Amino acid sequence: MQSIPALRTFRTIFTASLWCTLSICFVTIFIVTMSGLSFADSETRPLCNRCHKKQAEGVHVHPVMKTGGCVACHTNPHSAKHKEMKFLPAKGTELCFLCHNREKFTKKIQHPPVAAGDCTVCHEIHVSEYKKLLTAKMPDLCFNCHDKAKFENKILHPPVAAGDCTSCHDPHSSNVPKLLIADTPELCFTCHDEKLFIGKKRGHMPARYGYCNSCHNPHAAEHGKLLVAESPTLCFNCHDEDLFGKHKVIHAPVAGGMCSSCHAPHQSDARKLLQSKTPELCFTCHDDKKFSLRNVHPPVENGRCSACHRPHVANMKALLPKEINALCAKCHKKISPRHVVSSTSAKGHPLKTDRERMVDGKKIKLSCISCHDPHSTNTIKLFKFPAKSPLDLCAYCHPK
Repeated sequence: MQSIPALRTFRTIFTASLWCTLSICFVTIFIVTMSGLSFADSETRPLCNRCHKKQAEGVHVHPVMKTGGCVACHTNPHSAKHKEMKFLPAKGTELCFLCHNREKFTKKIQHPPVAAGDCTVCHEIHVSEYKKLLTAKMPDLCFNCHDKAKFENKILHPPVAAGDCTSCHDPHSSNVPKLLIADTPELCFTCHDEKLFIGKKRGHMPARYGYCNSCHNPHAAEHGKLLVAESPTLCFNCHDEDLFGKHKVIHAPVAGGMCSSCHAPHQSDARKLLQSKTPELCFTCHDDKKFSLRNVHPPVENGRCSACHRPHVANMKALLPKEINALCAKCHKKISPRHVVSSTSAKGHPLKTDRERMVDGKKIKLSCISCHDPHSTNTIKLFKFPAKSPLDLCAYCHPK
């Protein structure tokens, strides 16, 4: 009979315990449901997008939302004291550095938004229509701060034309000025063939030392090759303009500003950065047949055109550095005023006159080149006219 009360007591306790367990389960399910938790997810992270739909809809979603869920950043989603900080455990970049490598953002030169710790100037927080969660497509994003006019002109650097700013610039930080991903010229050589700029005997100073920007605009320019100015104005930024003008006679390429027709702008194996050695360089314009007859003047034969001619400007005809007879006397020092006919005349034949005479259909003043060709001939002593002896020349000026 005593077992009946004990059984009743057990039944009462069991019933109360069952109701308590069921109540706890119900309350737990209710809390989970109301808070957005899902038991289907092993990490039991909240389904925040039930309310915050805009933060989860987009082409590109912040990776952390796919892996750690919202609570990876909003670690205190129901804490009133964290509400002001949007339930985040840290402010600004310190929050980002919980996942992103701090070293990539703290190099010597920092992008101003990075230095200010304002990542959201360029990046959306949750979702974006653009890669890297950018707030706009490239390069429109950059033009929010940078003057677009500086990147528009007749000639555009291909990366600029493609809107690929990050092919040259690091968007966050760099140890190189202008946030370049490498120093010049190494940066330029990622696209341009290094052999075209380095390796020959002589290099143009800007090219040799990597000052590419001294001649080329890296973004856009009005002139071909992205030059910062047309030749020869560009060249006169370094070279003295007075040495190439203010003279009576100017070499045609110089007058036309065609410096690169004779000089290589980057490097060369020839002196003075010439495109090729002389006289081959000169023969690109001048007819080599006039310089390769049977008898050749030694300076011509040795390719020493500049021994008699200035390459840029002069005050004498034919770009001669001085009056013709004085020029010849530099090498032919033994020539005297009694030259040629000293055996028949005490005075000798004059070497110079101020009076013009008609010779070979041209009016000329008497000088050395009245009788001698300065380059080459098929006759002896570089005579300009067919002659077997000096006296055979007389008839060309003195027909009677």
